[in-house]
Amino acid sequence: MGLYLIVGLGNPGIVYENTRHNVGFKVVKSLAKKYGLKFKDEKKFKAKVAKGNILGFEVYLLLPKTYMNESGVAVKKAKDYLKIDMKNILIVVDDADINFEEFRLKEDSASAGHKGLKSIQQHLNTQKYARLRVGIGREKKELKTYVLDKFTKNEKEKLKEIIKKAITFIGLWLEKGIKIAANKANIRLKKEEKNDT
Repeated sequence: MGLYLIVGLGNPGIVYENTRHNVGFKVVKSLAKKYGLKFKDEKKFKAKVAKGNILGFEVYLLLPKTYMNESGVAVKKAKDYLKIDMKNILIVVDDADINFEEFRLKEDSASAGHKGLKSIQQHLNTQKYARLRVGIGREKKELKTYVLDKFTKNEKEKLKEIIKKAITFIGLWLEKGIKIAANKANIRLKKEEKNDT
């Protein structure tokens, strides 16, 4: 079975806390809260780390303290030090190319321009790792501005349910593996199910 590593991507610091780019942080922090795990600074990983039992699995949760475009530094340090198998790593990340309220769970795909995933791919020297992409949608404004904006009031109201679903998919990934979890996560919402954001 071995150890598992679940990484939330985002930017450190209070200024970025409630931005769309930090939804990976939000999901993993909520996961820690649900299972009573506490984060502490771990300098050797350049990250905040929580460890404990989730659904019978020994899991490390990681929030890199580097900025998004250097996320791979912390992931590589943790993977090497803890000797974690690639198949036991899950990255939780925002994705502007996926509709708000939708998810995609895959274990082998390109970074699609996401700087956090690009950094992880470079440092691990592979793109064969699981990633749960949480859709943040995309408005017509410049992407760099959009992802660093805070969630709208309407989006915030839906965020709790989105995070709850993400935690369910993470649990399925641990218990049943990526194929079964992906079958549940990778569902496109019908237009009438999508509310205006």
